[in-house]
Amino acid sequence: MTWASLNFGGSCLIDAAHARVTGHDYETADDVEVLMWPSIGPVRLYGVLQLVGIILHFVVSWRIARCYGLRRRVWIAASVCYLLAMIVGAKVLFDLRHNILSLSALLDAKHWMRGGMWGGLLAYLILAVPVVLLLSRKRRAALDLVALAIPIPWIAAKLGCFLNGCCHGRPCSLPWAVTFPPGARGAPPGVPLHPSQLYEVGIMLILLLVFTRLKSDRWRGTRLLCFFAIYGFGRAATDFLRGDVESYLYPGLLTLTQLLCIIPAVAALLAIAFLLHRQHRLMPP
Repeated sequence: MTWASLNFGGSCLIDAAHARVTGHDYETADDVEVLMWPSIGPVRLYGVLQLVGIILHFVVSWRIARCYGLRRRVWIAASVCYLLAMIVGAKVLFDLRHNILSLSALLDAKHWMRGGMWGGLLAYLILAVPVVLLLSRKRRAALDLVALAIPIPWIAAKLGCFLNGCCHGRPCSLPWAVTFPPGARGAPPGVPLHPSQLYEVGIMLILLLVFTRLKSDRWRGTRLLCFFAIYGFGRAATDFLRGDVESYLYPGLLTLTQLLCIIPAVAALLAIAFLLHRQHRLMPP
């Protein structure tokens, strides 16, 4: 299949350096046109990239399990948890957050086709952590697998969000602002926005870099804590730039997503500090 046979849903303009924002009127100059294909025929690339992410989780988990000497059932269970979390868990949490959760709706195919996903990673962690701990005696390695298998599949998922126009950012006049075409899901067309989906891709790249640096046995079992700390604070920060953010919680400083990210991040930092302090005390003089 060639690019010409793809269903072209419009172009995405990246706001250049001379873009400016005046009230609610956005003007751009020297725009650079980047072609985007949100669908291939009737199939939306959002769904395709979500599927790619799930497949990548199986592949990455398998490779990590081989390196750590974990049994096959551990990495398969972790990846099945990711699959269930990205599809069922994210839908259930979305409906629960919006007070529309009902069994009859979840059994209706039209309800699923209307979209609406939230909290996929939260569902994955809730499912995968206890499951791998039950299935493996190498519990530190199993927890590391849960964390190490996230970044690459999540990059694919966020690229799907970017092409879909969901999870979009607030209006801005920065050189890398993105303008979505008509037909994007959620993103207002023709308005320069923060590419918040790509910011989250950046967080995952930082995590990959950090994980490659934590190869010594000293860090065994702490990768999940590092994930909570880096992703938690990073995701909470990007939420300030999100344009589809939900209402703020009392007293109006943080959203539910930010609260769910910051609390584990702070706890993870304290746990890492405690573990490092204990290791230092146990080291021979």
